[in-house]
Amino acid sequence: MRIFRISASSSHCAGSSLIEVLVSVFILAFGLFGVAGLQLTSLRSAESALERSQAVFLSYTILDAIRANTVDGNIKATAYSTSAAADTANLCDPEAISTSDPVAKEDLKFWIENLQNNLGQGACGGVHCDGGLDDGYLCSVTITWNDSRGDAGDARSGIARSFINRSQL
Repeated sequence: MRIFRISASSSHCAGSSLIEVLVSVFILAFGLFGVAGLQLTSLRSAESALERSQAVFLSYTILDAIRANTVDGNIKATAYSTSAAADTANLCDPEAISTSDPVAKEDLKFWIENLQNNLGQGACGGVHCDGGLDDGYLCSVTITWNDSRGDAGDARSGIARSFINRSQL
Protein backbone atom coordinates (compact mmCIF):
# COMPACT_ATOMS: atom_id res chain seq x y z
CA MET A 1 0.00 0.00 0.00
CA ARG A 2 1.23 3.45 -0.93
CA ILE A 3 0.91 6.53 1.20
CA PHE A 4 1.04 9.92 -0.42
CA ARG A 5 2.29 12.86 1.52
CA ILE A 6 0.90 16.33 1.09
CA SER A 7 3.62 18.87 1.38
CA ALA A 8 2.83 22.25 2.92
CA SER A 9 6.02 23.77 1.68
CA SER A 10 5.58 27.23 0.11
CA SER A 11 7.97 26.42 -2.72
CA HIS A 12 5.42 24.07 -4.26
CA CYS A 13 2.28 26.27 -3.90
CA ALA A 14 1.03 28.24 -6.90
CA GLY A 15 -1.66 30.88 -7.26
CA SER A 16 -2.54 34.18 -5.62
CA SER A 17 -3.95 35.18 -2.34
CA LEU A 18 -7.33 36.77 -1.89
CA ILE A 19 -5.75 40.12 -1.02
CA GLU A 20 -3.79 40.19 -4.29
CA VAL A 21 -7.00 39.55 -6.23
CA LEU A 22 -8.85 42.31 -4.35
CA VAL A 23 -6.05 44.81 -5.01
CA SER A 24 -6.01 44.01 -8.74
CA VAL A 25 -9.82 44.31 -8.94
CA PHE A 26 -9.62 47.68 -7.16
CA ILE A 27 -6.99 48.95 -9.61
CA LEU A 28 -9.07 47.75 -12.56
CA ALA A 29 -12.23 49.40 -11.20
CA PHE A 30 -10.38 52.67 -10.61
CA GLY A 31 -9.16 52.64 -14.22
CA LEU A 32 -12.65 51.91 -15.55
CA PHE A 33 -14.09 54.84 -13.58
CA GLY A 34 -11.47 57.07 -15.18
CA VAL A 35 -12.42 55.84 -18.65
CA ALA A 36 -16.12 56.43 -17.87
CA GLY A 37 -15.35 60.00 -16.79
CA LEU A 38 -13.44 60.64 -20.01
CA GLN A 39 -16.37 59.27 -22.00
CA LEU A 40 -18.78 61.62 -20.23
CA THR A 41 -16.53 64.63 -20.91
CA SER A 42 -16.23 63.57 -24.54
CA LEU A 43 -20.02 63.38 -24.93
CA ARG A 44 -20.48 66.86 -23.42
CA SER A 45 -17.83 68.31 -25.71
CA ALA A 46 -19.37 66.63 -28.75
CA GLU A 47 -22.79 68.07 -27.88
CA SER A 48 -21.30 71.54 -27.52
CA ALA A 49 -19.50 71.21 -30.86
CA LEU A 50 -22.73 70.07 -32.52
CA GLU A 51 -24.58 73.11 -31.16
CA ARG A 52 -21.84 75.46 -32.40
CA SER A 53 -21.98 73.87 -35.85
CA GLN A 54 -25.76 74.22 -35.90
CA ALA A 55 -25.45 77.90 -34.93
CA VAL A 56 -23.10 78.51 -37.87
CA PHE A 57 -25.43 76.65 -40.23
CA LEU A 58 -28.48 78.54 -38.97
CA SER A 59 -26.73 81.90 -39.35
CA TYR A 60 -26.09 81.10 -43.01
CA THR A 61 -29.72 79.98 -43.34
CA ILE A 62 -31.09 83.43 -42.48
CA LEU A 63 -28.45 85.12 -44.65
CA ASP A 64 -29.53 82.96 -47.59
CA ALA A 65 -33.17 83.86 -46.90
CA ILE A 66 -32.23 87.56 -46.97
CA ARG A 67 -30.41 87.08 -50.29
CA ALA A 68 -33.45 85.29 -51.75
CA ASN A 69 -35.93 88.04 -50.81
CA THR A 70 -35.49 90.53 -53.64
CA VAL A 71 -37.66 93.02 -55.48
CA ASP A 72 -36.52 93.90 -59.00
CA GLY A 73 -33.06 92.50 -58.20
CA ASN A 74 -32.66 94.56 -55.02
CA ILE A 75 -32.21 92.75 -51.71
CA LYS A 76 -34.67 93.79 -49.01
CA ALA A 77 -32.14 93.31 -46.21
CA THR A 78 -33.39 96.10 -43.96
CA ALA A 79 -36.75 94.32 -43.64
CA TYR A 80 -34.92 91.59 -41.66
CA SER A 81 -33.30 93.89 -39.09
CA THR A 82 -34.53 93.02 -35.62
CA SER A 83 -32.94 96.08 -33.96
CA ALA A 84 -31.86 99.63 -34.70
CA ALA A 85 -28.24 98.98 -33.68
CA ALA A 86 -25.92 96.12 -34.54
CA ASP A 87 -25.45 93.24 -32.07
CA THR A 88 -28.42 94.18 -29.88
CA ALA A 89 -31.98 93.01 -29.18
CA ASN A 90 -32.08 89.33 -30.02
CA LEU A 91 -35.46 87.83 -30.76
CA CYS A 92 -36.53 85.00 -28.50
CA ASP A 93 -40.24 84.91 -29.34
CA PRO A 94 -41.11 84.00 -32.94
CA GLU A 95 -44.46 85.78 -32.55
CA ALA A 96 -42.85 89.11 -31.54
CA ILE A 97 -41.41 89.87 -34.97
CA SER A 98 -42.25 93.38 -36.14
CA THR A 99 -41.64 93.92 -39.82
CA SER A 100 -44.00 95.05 -42.55
CA ASP A 101 -42.57 92.62 -45.12
CA PRO A 102 -44.58 89.35 -44.97
CA VAL A 103 -41.78 87.24 -46.50
CA ALA A 104 -39.21 88.61 -44.04
CA LYS A 105 -41.62 88.04 -41.14
CA GLU A 106 -42.20 84.41 -42.16
CA ASP A 107 -38.45 83.83 -42.71
CA LEU A 108 -37.56 85.28 -39.29
CA LYS A 109 -40.29 83.29 -37.55
CA PHE A 110 -39.14 80.06 -39.18
CA TRP A 111 -35.52 80.90 -38.31
CA ILE A 112 -36.22 81.60 -34.62
CA GLU A 113 -38.26 78.38 -34.36
CA ASN A 114 -35.34 76.45 -35.90
CA LEU A 115 -32.92 78.08 -33.45
CA GLN A 116 -35.04 76.95 -30.53
CA ASN A 117 -35.58 73.45 -31.94
CA ASN A 118 -31.86 72.89 -32.52
CA LEU A 119 -30.21 74.89 -29.72
CA GLY A 120 -32.84 74.75 -26.96
CA GLN A 121 -35.87 76.83 -26.01
CA GLY A 122 -33.70 79.61 -24.61
CA ALA A 123 -32.00 80.25 -27.95
CA CYS A 124 -32.38 83.74 -29.41
CA GLY A 125 -31.31 85.37 -32.62
CA GLY A 126 -30.95 88.82 -34.09
CA VAL A 127 -30.27 90.34 -37.47
CA HIS A 128 -29.03 93.83 -38.27
CA CYS A 129 -28.37 95.05 -41.81
CA ASP A 130 -26.74 98.38 -42.61
CA GLY A 131 -27.44 99.80 -46.03
CA GLY A 132 -25.68 102.50 -47.94
CA LEU A 133 -22.60 100.50 -48.88
CA ASP A 134 -21.43 100.79 -52.47
CA ASP A 135 -21.60 97.03 -52.90
CA GLY A 136 -24.80 96.32 -50.92
CA TYR A 137 -25.55 95.65 -47.27
CA LEU A 138 -23.44 94.61 -44.29
CA CYS A 139 -25.52 92.21 -42.18
CA SER A 140 -24.72 90.91 -38.69
CA VAL A 141 -26.44 87.77 -37.45
CA THR A 142 -26.23 87.11 -33.71
CA ILE A 143 -27.23 83.79 -32.13
CA THR A 144 -27.25 83.21 -28.37
CA TRP A 145 -27.95 79.89 -26.60
CA ASN A 146 -27.27 78.08 -23.33
CA ASP A 147 -24.08 76.03 -23.68
CA SER A 148 -23.72 75.02 -20.04
CA ARG A 149 -23.45 71.31 -20.84
CA GLY A 150 -20.40 71.91 -23.00
CA ASP A 151 -18.63 74.30 -20.66
CA ALA A 152 -19.33 73.19 -17.12
CA GLY A 153 -21.72 70.28 -17.28
CA ASP A 154 -24.22 72.08 -15.04
CA ALA A 155 -27.44 72.97 -16.89
CA ARG A 156 -28.44 75.37 -14.08
CA SER A 157 -25.38 77.59 -14.49
CA GLY A 158 -26.89 79.38 -17.50
CA ILE A 159 -23.68 79.87 -19.46
CA ALA A 160 -24.64 81.76 -22.62
CA ARG A 161 -22.72 81.21 -25.81
CA SER A 162 -22.95 83.84 -28.56
CA PHE A 163 -22.05 83.56 -32.18
CA ILE A 164 -21.89 86.54 -34.55
CA ASN A 165 -21.66 86.17 -38.31
CA ARG A 166 -21.09 89.25 -40.44
CA SER A 167 -21.64 89.10 -44.17
CA GLN A 168 -21.77 91.57 -46.99
CA LEU A 169 -24.77 91.06 -49.26
